[in-house]
Amino acid sequence: MGDEILYTIALSIIVGLNDIQKKSILEFYGSAIAVYNEHQKQDAGFTALNLVHKNILLAAWPLKEAEAELNFINKHQIKCLSVLDPNYPIRLVQCKDAPLLLYVKGTDAFNLPQLISIVGTRIPTVQVNKVIQELMEGLAHLQIGVVSGMALGVDGIAHQNALKMKLPTWGVLAHGLDQIYPIQHRRLAIEMIDHGGLITECRKGTIPLPYFFPKRNRIVAGMSDATIVVETAIKGGSMITANLAFGYDREVFAVPGKIHDAKSKGCLHLIKYHKAHVYHDPIHLLENMNWPISNLPAVEKQLKLILDPELQRVLLLVTMQGPIHRDELANHLKINASLLSGHLLSLEMQGHIQLLAGNVYTRL
Repeated sequence: MGDEILYTIALSIIVGLNDIQKKSILEFYGSAIAVYNEHQKQDAGFTALNLVHKNILLAAWPLKEAEAELNFINKHQIKCLSVLDPNYPIRLVQCKDAPLLLYVKGTDAFNLPQLISIVGTRIPTVQVNKVIQELMEGLAHLQIGVVSGMALGVDGIAHQNALKMKLPTWGVLAHGLDQIYPIQHRRLAIEMIDHGGLITECRKGTIPLPYFFPKRNRIVAGMSDATIVVETAIKGGSMITANLAFGYDREVFAVPGKIHDAKSKGCLHLIKYHKAHVYHDPIHLLENMNWPISNLPAVEKQLKLILDPELQRVLLLVTMQGPIHRDELANHLKINASLLSGHLLSLEMQGHIQLLAGNVYTRL
């Protein structure tokens, strides 16, 4: 495997071919060693490729640079996964522009049944921690994995809350693994290595230039089943990630906020143009994703986070037995029709339930 990794790294460094082209070449020949063997044939090699790509691959390979990188990753116990590796993220490999290889410090056990990405602004409001904490609590029964970008603000809050809930979490970096950016997250990064890890497509010595952050975001979006945007302005990295996830046919959820709040405008934009579901609460997300909802006590616990006790009772019944008729609700709850109507209207206005034909209610 040493030679395979060496030649894969070298292939990734070659200038003149993009990730899509390099992936196609690697998949066509079946291994990096096979690609290098074609290179050794000189003019007799790469007969299946066009002349431009053939000439690029026939030129001298950057083996010294690849050897230096291989020495670095071996010294620091970093894994190098190509798109042909069975441990490469199974969701990401489905994306056309997935990186040829990934460097992973920590565990590469990210092919979990459920994986989400959480992104947002670097300067969040006070509600963000509560939203993310409630989300983690509502999904903890799945032992879900959490991916984000290690940035200040929402990213860091997502990683920290995942660690508190003992959920594996991975940070995708826009630089090499010989550094941590931002420096404020150094301690967080160290803790994450034991409970998830750090992922990058960048070699050592790569500094976090602006160019690398949008590239990083495609990994964040592509690794997950769903991306949750907590707060974001109309422009920025979180919007790039959300649009990439939408383009990959992944589910996107956006937390709505005040219409005049600049940090909510991005979320509202995604919702307005039908690129994201409105994020209500963890149960709503679980239902939309068709993921298992926890047992009844856990559902009750989650509802207590968002509603007063009387509304909790109504919403819990609709959640567990809906679609359900108004009269059945009244019989189960033992409350009069007038009081029930008020509760139902309140839940409907908050976006938790929907009135169907014939006075039947269902959970949104």
